[in-house]
This record gives sequence, structure tokens and C-alpha cells, in this order.
Amino acid sequence: MNIQEERTTLTATAGEGTQQRQRPTTRTRRTTGQNRRVTVKAEGDRERAPRQRVQGEGAERRQGNRGPRRPQRTNTSVEKQEQTPRTHVRKDKLQIIPLGGLGEIGKNMTIFQYGDDIVVLDAGLAFPENDMLGVDIVIPDMTYLIENKDKVRAVVITHGHEDHIGSLAYLLKEINVPVYATNLVCGLIEGKLKEHHVKAKKLQIVKAGDEFKIGCFKVGFIQTNHSIPDACAIFLETPVGTVVHTGDFKVDQTPVDGKLMDVHKFAELGNKGVLALMSDSTNVEKPGFTPSESSVGPAIMRAVAEATGRVILATFASNVSRLQQAIDAAVATKRKVVVLGRSMVNVTEIAQERGYLTVPEGTIIGDDEMNRYRADEIMILTTGSQGEPMAGLSRMSTNNHRTVEITPNDTVIISATPIPGNEAAVGRTIDNLLRQGAHVVYGKDRGIHVSGHGSQEDLKTMLNLVRPKFFIPVHGEYRMLKKHGELAVSMGIVKPSNVLVGDNGQIFEFTTRTGRLAGRVPAGKVFVDGLGVGDVGNIVIRDRQQLAQEGMVVVVMAMDRASGTIVAGPDMLSRGFVYVRDAEELLSEAQRRVDAAVEKCEMDHIKDWTTIKTVVRDTLGKFFYEKTRRRPMILPIIQDV
Repeated sequence: MNIQEERTTLTATAGEGTQQRQRPTTRTRRTTGQNRRVTVKAEGDRERAPRQRVQGEGAERRQGNRGPRRPQRTNTSVEKQEQTPRTHVRKDKLQIIPLGGLGEIGKNMTIFQYGDDIVVLDAGLAFPENDMLGVDIVIPDMTYLIENKDKVRAVVITHGHEDHIGSLAYLLKEINVPVYATNLVCGLIEGKLKEHHVKAKKLQIVKAGDEFKIGCFKVGFIQTNHSIPDACAIFLETPVGTVVHTGDFKVDQTPVDGKLMDVHKFAELGNKGVLALMSDSTNVEKPGFTPSESSVGPAIMRAVAEATGRVILATFASNVSRLQQAIDAAVATKRKVVVLGRSMVNVTEIAQERGYLTVPEGTIIGDDEMNRYRADEIMILTTGSQGEPMAGLSRMSTNNHRTVEITPNDTVIISATPIPGNEAAVGRTIDNLLRQGAHVVYGKDRGIHVSGHGSQEDLKTMLNLVRPKFFIPVHGEYRMLKKHGELAVSMGIVKPSNVLVGDNGQIFEFTTRTGRLAGRVPAGKVFVDGLGVGDVGNIVIRDRQQLAQEGMVVVVMAMDRASGTIVAGPDMLSRGFVYVRDAEELLSEAQRRVDAAVEKCEMDHIKDWTTIKTVVRDTLGKFFYEKTRRRPMILPIIQDV
């Protein structure tokens, strides 16, 4: 019997509901049977129908085979059903679990779980910090998802930036589930999966406005504006209420692609009632509105028109709207466009194939064709706006690029602002370009870049449209999350107690009326170094930092295992600690200390290699710190002879 049938049966006897709830079984009062007969007549069924409906359709078929049951037994079943009318409906709580994107910029990933259904929102990466030596990228710790892989129904992607799709291939290696994303995003994802040799179970192309069921969730995509086309917010209708996740967004009244943010859908959800809003906090510290992307076009056009020689424009490869405006400027000034950098080439090709980038035929040429044209007929689109050492612009600035050499007549346009932490690298790139005589156009005052994230007034607009009961600031460092929560409270949108600020791994738990922080799951940073995923941990990073900062001393000796005597060495080798020729006295004294320590081990009849290595390491470590205030890594090596 389903819930609707149960409600129909109970509603039909509403006039006598009090008597029905309090009645005993038919063995003590005939009134019960009369009430049941009244119910049957009201429903137009035969007299025994209630018994069959309570037991379910399968029970009705079985009863037809075996004959009627005793009335007392049937009535007892009715009584139990009335006392616990919904025992078969499990009332779970909605759990929202961010695995990345809280207290940091990047590697965004959020879990939505209700009962046995999990939907994953985004799967991004972050770039390593300066002290993460040798690390290529950083991805979220996916332990919880892997342990619950049978519950994962799908992955939903908000937009195509690396901090939202960069770890998807690593996730799909472990959990092969459908991925829902817009057209351009699917194109970018396909390229990444090919690089990792991952076959996706199903890439589902959706568009803004689409709504569909995933497990117990109803998921919808809402058009927003960002620095990449096809960016969407996501709403999830859950059994306890609706949750809205904005993704990265700003309110752009004049977007380059003409697609305005769907404020009507946000308002519609707000009018119906939103349990929780999760909103982008990246620019919460900036007052006012974020300028429109279309305001960059005239500034780029002006800089290109003023250039007397070759134009080199560096920007984010994924900012297709920026690329469109740069190409438009090239066409207007009769320049050919050369695209350099693997990611830039990939994005332009995918964007053209899928209709997001309009390029007149013959505008884009290969780098081997540049010499056929004058310098003032060429524009180069390249990567490296963040000073990445291996990117195109950085290589050009150090005369290390295979095809482009900077000349004094070049105009370099850096259409981006440094991501926090990249300021020094960008500064070095600009310095190197200026040393080579190039004219460099950069900085906020030139109008050649605007952010893709909403400032305070954009964020207020979203809060006013959605008017959530609970608010979870996301996509930002901790101070940004706190500031965003304070902004919501100052507007009177949510109560202070209903602003939930947490860290990665925090469980946000909701019922229809309550929301709270409830425990944690494993979360953190997984380092990807080359082909290794997770094999470089904090201990390895700490060793690399020590090697980089203090250097290393290797102590080599040969031992006769039978007698426990040292037959050769110990000899010392320094790398990154001191220059041997300038520190002969220091190393000679260190040699004497090691010799004394080893002789003492022989006198004490110590033959265990581990103990001997520990003695050598402790002796040298103490000596070097006393003399240099440095702690090099000391590696004793014993050879058996």
C-alpha cells in the first residue's frame, strides 16, 4: 500500500476519525466493523476491500488463492497500520558536505546526500602553493565518495573552469557515473578525459532551464554570468526543501554572448521557499557591482589600434568571451591571429566547433605562417597571464619560446589580474618584457580586465532574489565566508544563527525546519606529482622543503656484519648544505665526530644497523646545528661486506 492509498482510506472516514483512532478490535466492539463497512460504501468498494488494500496488491492476489482470512487477524493489521501509518517511509536528513572550496580558492567539490542517494557538484583542482615543491596540481580528498561509491548517482558541473572540472578525470577513474554539464563544458571535459585515458559512462549535455530527476533529487540548471560561457547555477529539490548553489557568478547586464542571468527563476524559487543558499564569496570584500565583460572590448580595441607593431595578448584560455573580443579587435585592425599554448589552442578549437566563438575564415593562421606578414598584421593569443613558468608569455619574457622572440616594437596586453599568490610571478614576467623593450599594457586602470565574480551588490541581489532560510557562504577563503555571512545578516535576509560557516569536510545537516553543523568526513589535499596521485603526502613535502632550505649530507660506510666492525669510511657527501671547498674545517670536524660515534658503537658491540644510523644522524645533526644553526637532512648509508 502506498502513501496516497493510505491517505485516501483514512480521509474517507474523516467524519468519524476520532472514534476510529480510539476504537478497540472487533473482538470487543462491533462498532469497528460498522465503521469499516461505512468506509467501504463511501469508497464504492466491496466489503472486504479495506483488508486487501491495507495488505497491498500482492497480498490481494495471495488471498485470492488461499481464500479469506479470519476477520480478527485482518482487523489487527488495520489497527497496526493506523497506529503507525508511515513506518515504511524513512525520514532521512539532507547532508551537504563540501570536500573543497571552503576556506580556499579552488578545488571546488560538494556532496549532496539524502538517504542512499548522492549527487556530486563540481570536481575541481587547485594549483600548488609555493611550498608544495614538485607538486603539479592539488585535488580534493575523495575518500568519502569512494567509500560510498554505490550511492553516487551522478556528477553535476556548474561551468568549465579548472577549479570546477580539473579533478573530474580522477573521480571518474574510481566512480564511473553520468556527468551532467552544458555544451561547452562537455567539450572541455571530453578533452580532459582523453588525456587521462578515461572512458566516461555518460556525458549528458544539458542547457540552462533543464530540470530532471537524479535519485530522490530534482536538479535544475539556471543561467548565470561568469568569465566563461554556459555558466549555470544549480538548484536541487530535495525531500526536505530546495537548495540553490550559485556556482561562480556575477550579474552582467550586457554579457558578450547576450545571455542574461535568469533572475526570474531565482525569484520564482525564492517565492516558493528556499531552504538553503550556497553562494560565491570570492569578491565579497569588493563594494559595488562587478563591471560587465563587454566593457573590456573597447579597451582591447583601443590598445590594439594604438599598437604600431605586433600585438601579444595573454589571458585565461577559458575566457571565451575575452577571446571573442580580442579576435574582433584583430579583425577590425586587419590582423591575423596566431594561437599559442596547448590550453589556448584546445579551448579555441572546442569553442569554434560548438558555436561559442565566431571567427571569420582565414583569420587564424599557424605559427609557421607568421613570417609571411608584417609585424603590424599579427596578433598572438597566448597563455601565461598568471606568470606560470612554463606558459607561453613567461617563456617569451625570458627568450625561451620556440617560435616567438620579443622585439622593442611589440605591444603586450595582459588581460587579467594576478590571482592571490601569483603577484610576484606576474611582476617578474612584466619586468622581463619591459627589459626587452616591449610596450606592456596591464593593470586595472587600463580597463582591459574585469572579474567574473560578483561584488557586494551582485551578492546582495542574489540574496534578495532567493531569500533563503539558511545561508552557506562558499567559494572563498575563511575571511570571505565570514564577511559574506555578515552581509546576509546585515540585509535582514537570514538570522545570525542560520548562517552556517564551515570548512572542507564539514557536514551541514538539514531537516525541513532545522539546519546545523553535524560532524565531519575525511577531507584535505591530495597532491598529484607526475603520474602519482596521493603518493606524495605531507611527509614527502616536508622532506622536499627541508632539502630545499637546508640541503643534505650523506654519510657512507661499509661494515662487516659478522664482526660488526667498520671496514671502510665513514665518508661524507654534502649537497645543498655547504660548498665543500669553502667548509673543509667544518666537514673535517664532522668527520671526527662521526668516527668517534661509530667507534663507540663498536666498543659497545652494537651491530644493529638502525641503531648505528640513528647514532650517526643524532651526532651530526647536533653538531651542524651548533655550528651553522641549520638542520640539513642526514642520510647514513651502510653497505654490507
